[in-house]
Amino acid sequence: MDLLLQLSINGLSLGSIYAILGISWGLIFAVTRTFHFAHGATFVIACYAAYLFQQLGLSLILSSAGSVIAAGLFGITLEGLLYRFLRKAFATHLVIFVAALGTLITVENLVAMGFGTDTKPLEGFPIQVIKIGQVGFNNLHVVMFITAGAVFAALMLYLRYTKTGKALRAVISNPEMAEVIGIDVRKYFLVAFGMGSVLVAPAAVLVTIERGATPDLGHWAILYAFMPVIIGGIGSLPGAALAGFIVGLAESIGIWKISSQWQVGIAFVVLVAVLLLKPTGLFGFRVYRGKI
Repeated sequence: MDLLLQLSINGLSLGSIYAILGISWGLIFAVTRTFHFAHGATFVIACYAAYLFQQLGLSLILSSAGSVIAAGLFGITLEGLLYRFLRKAFATHLVIFVAALGTLITVENLVAMGFGTDTKPLEGFPIQVIKIGQVGFNNLHVVMFITAGAVFAALMLYLRYTKTGKALRAVISNPEMAEVIGIDVRKYFLVAFGMGSVLVAPAAVLVTIERGATPDLGHWAILYAFMPVIIGGIGSLPGAALAGFIVGLAESIGIWKISSQWQVGIAFVVLVAVLLLKPTGLFGFRVYRGKI
């Protein structure tokens, strides 16, 4: 029983990161319908921006703030210079996907050339172990869980109660109708890319604190960004958040009986199982209704 509880706690901390990744990528995809594989590149930029700022002498908090700004600017730049150009050229979804994948690979290689392939740690967060009976975790796990909740709550409040948020919801629901009633869809594509890129930065910082940054983290990040979105249902941000925790728990509890090297396989089993039972995802009906 203690082992199951321990694995569940580990799964919640892992799921917190997956939830943030899913929310951030899900917002961009719901608004723009762009299969933004370069979101993994944004994750890498955020990781190494935090590391670079700390090497320049900034505190962990200021380095994290710099990481958020760098991620946001990178996301806006991608939309403004790459995706918008491709849409104007009437590029197909496949062409846009290949361009995004190429951006991810390019960024990872440039980072490897500039910083090397060894792990870059982010310092300044004192890890403290917390034990309750036979179950142990640390304060970083608590911060991960709280951060995921704060990111989700802040985004949902923003979408529900602000003018810009309501416009984004309108674009998610029906971009053609939104344009008819005077909403500048291109402007809100930029907003979505900026917000989604900003939201991924906290996950990047937390992962860098926990395990350090490596250039290949982008592939890992995009894998666990789109998976919760598909499982939760395209367009449903609550679904993406919930699915992130489901995947995290499944991976953690799964290693109870299966070797940890098969964790990614466990995640894909969950994905396939959900799609077989409900092809639109857990909250797919909400997408049909134009809700999030």
